[in-house]
Amino acid sequence: MQESFEKKKHSLMIQNRESVEITGINDVASFNEEEVNAACDLGNVLIKGSHLLVEALDLDNGILKVSGRITAVVYSEKTNAKSFFGKLFS
Repeated sequence: MQESFEKKKHSLMIQNRESVEITGINDVASFNEEEVNAACDLGNVLIKGSHLLVEALDLDNGILKVSGRITAVVYSEKTNAKSFFGKLFS
């Protein structure tokens, strides 16, 4: 029996390169003042900039809000990459 799930709707809104709001987010893998690495049903989203701050993260509703100086938003395909420990013990 194959289970199906409905993908969350994804949108991205950038205001004045100072804040970004993204919907459809499932997880935030890592973040610091220069990068925020998030995942949605359609793949990974990398936000690059300076002085980045995660203002809000609501995984139940799939909302991520980041402020700071936004210099790039990069999408990549979802991968099944294993973590360091996953590779070590497989």
